[in-house]
Amino acid sequence: MTFKSLRVRTLGLLAGVAAAATGGPAVAADLFPFSTLIPVPADAANVQPGGAFTSFDISFADPILSQGRTGNIFIADRSNASVDIFSGSNTPDLTFLGRTPAIFTGQTGNNSTSGADGVLTVTTGGVTTLYAGDGNSTLKVFNVTTTATTASATLAQAPISTGGQFRVDEMAFSPLSSQVLAANNADLPAFGSLFSTTNGGHPPVALIGAQIKISGQPVDGGLEQPAWNPQTSVNGGASFWISVPTLTAAAGNPGGVAQIGTNGQVLATKDFQNLPGISSGGCSPAGLAVALNGNMLVGCNIAGTQAILLDKNGNLLNIVGAGTLGGTDEIWYDPTTNRFYVTGGPGGSNPGQRFFDVVDTDGNIVQTVNLPQTSSAHSITVDPVTGRVFVALAGSNPAGINSVCPLGCIDVFSATPLPGPIAGAGLPGLILAAGGLVALARRRRQKIV
Repeated sequence: MTFKSLRVRTLGLLAGVAAAATGGPAVAADLFPFSTLIPVPADAANVQPGGAFTSFDISFADPILSQGRTGNIFIADRSNASVDIFSGSNTPDLTFLGRTPAIFTGQTGNNSTSGADGVLTVTTGGVTTLYAGDGNSTLKVFNVTTTATTASATLAQAPISTGGQFRVDEMAFSPLSSQVLAANNADLPAFGSLFSTTNGGHPPVALIGAQIKISGQPVDGGLEQPAWNPQTSVNGGASFWISVPTLTAAAGNPGGVAQIGTNGQVLATKDFQNLPGISSGGCSPAGLAVALNGNMLVGCNIAGTQAILLDKNGNLLNIVGAGTLGGTDEIWYDPTTNRFYVTGGPGGSNPGQRFFDVVDTDGNIVQTVNLPQTSSAHSITVDPVTGRVFVALAGSNPAGINSVCPLGCIDVFSATPLPGPIAGAGLPGLILAAGGLVALARRRRQKIV
């Protein structure tokens, strides 16, 4: 995307908001003019200067407050060797509530052995279970307890080894089969593991089946973000899909995705080698998220390339923002707005600038939001009740300076005013207030699923 096109889009959004403030028609697009920062406190395991929050991995939102769900945000915090818990759509508002015990490998200096890594929660029957991967090839399972002002997580059972040497990374949950799929992305070769759960996703949890490997993949091919797709209608129907950075040993292979059944079998692979519109840099898929209609957005980890939109069966629908995204990691899908949220940078059309893009399920970039200067901002999640976007920002370290929150923080973006210190967008108050009201009204009209 060129600067001109971004400027035109931004002016169009503001024009729509201004029209809404005067009784005119509003545009159906997201707008995030407000931002606030949540500090990340240090614990005894943090050995960074000043107790800084400089290393983290994936974020996860426990989706909604109904059916006993917590409304909390969970972030894999390597600097504090734990998983942090923040309030998302509950009270107290936008607050650090607590964390797991500091029993992870922490910030080792080696990405392959650091932890915590992938995280997800399952909440049913008023009980929340937290799954978190660690740098020593183990899956840790916690019982999460949340009160009005605090949250804590205690080990539900002994850590489960996947039999690898390096970290258990990103994971996905199947409500159909009550299974968790987790990826050991750094092992040579990379492999996936299936775990059975009980009572809708709770302990006891057990490793089942053999290691899942992609046939024909090079030894260093890797595995990234998986997701459960209930809409898939081929090869047995509903199944897991996972990003594969390098799918075959062919020179310059751009990667692809694999379909994995609940029996642990690789049912199909989709090679991006021959897709039209793939730039010369390839793709190296990283993030993957699934929309309600089954469309899947796959982020490319090579700066200056693009994201790829697939249908529910893995067929190409669109190349998203060619030359714009790049450098993505986690992708999140918000069912309330029916939008994908994609981290990006450095690279793309504005080298060095970290940002996130809001993408609709047809593959159109709705909005680009620039982030404060930081060495790392690859983790993103959205609370579907409030529409708030949570992005972890690494504190200042040898890789880069963070002038907004030097010790690191969680930057929260919203269409409505937020409590706490504002990293202001510098727009007129009337337009901001109107934008917030329009976005809030739109969100309240949409059904949360």
